[in-house]
Amino acid sequence: MGSIMLFSDIHADIGALDAILRLSESRDFGERYGQVSLTVNMGDVLERGHDPGPVIDRLEGMSNIESILGNHDEAFIGRIPVSGSDRDSERAHEAYRATGRYQRFFQGMGKYYIDTKEKLYVVHGGPVDPCAITPREAEGVEAWIYTQPWQRISDIGIRYVDGSGYHYLPADAFDAVKPVFNMGFAIICGHEHSEAAYRLKGGAVEDIYGSLEETEVDMGGVEVLEKRLPIEEDAAFLIRLGLAGPEGYDGGRCRFGVYTRKGGRAICLLNIPG
Repeated sequence: MGSIMLFSDIHADIGALDAILRLSESRDFGERYGQVSLTVNMGDVLERGHDPGPVIDRLEGMSNIESILGNHDEAFIGRIPVSGSDRDSERAHEAYRATGRYQRFFQGMGKYYIDTKEKLYVVHGGPVDPCAITPREAEGVEAWIYTQPWQRISDIGIRYVDGSGYHYLPADAFDAVKPVFNMGFAIICGHEHSEAAYRLKGGAVEDIYGSLEETEVDMGGVEVLEKRLPIEEDAAFLIRLGLAGPEGYDGGRCRFGVYTRKGGRAICLLNIPG
């Protein structure tokens, strides 16, 4: 089989999307990971950046792509204000909304993607069942922040909810997905804009991101930073890809991932100049 390319939080950044696609279509990329047989867009294609129309047009023109909803996509569709867009971004999105072209792209789009053969559970925010965590009295926007596109990994060791969403423990994510795959699986998420990696093995959950070795790889003249995470069959993994579209922020690099079987099953965290 070929590889599976994954990215999240492109945020209307056509330059970043094109850079990622160019790299994934290169000979060097194919030789290292296998030619891309599937692309998974993990949500938040809209807001904050300045080219919503070109981004969606590019995604609609791709073959072998799966897309899932992010919280900013839902906010755009539902006209619900969320923070982070400058005035130029707001104007660009209002003009794009007036065209109505986005409706076809998002029609019927789900909130997660499951690859049963490769044991991948892909979601924008988190895999926890909202029905198990949403307070009974919560309604409207208050209930919305418990849904999967709004969920995010807690990095302080406790579950909590605030205006940025419901923060779950890595153990909660593993408990949610174990009934689907048992072991040997990877949960891949975005939403938060930094990379992260956790492993469940022998009943213990460990933060392993700091132990991942970073390798600099030249792919057709592009400096690619790679962290390779082998998928062990007696373990499970929770991996966050980070921000793919830095436009509208402080610049920086485009982060995305690839699932490969070359050299054994692995998720590689990649980032390239923005």
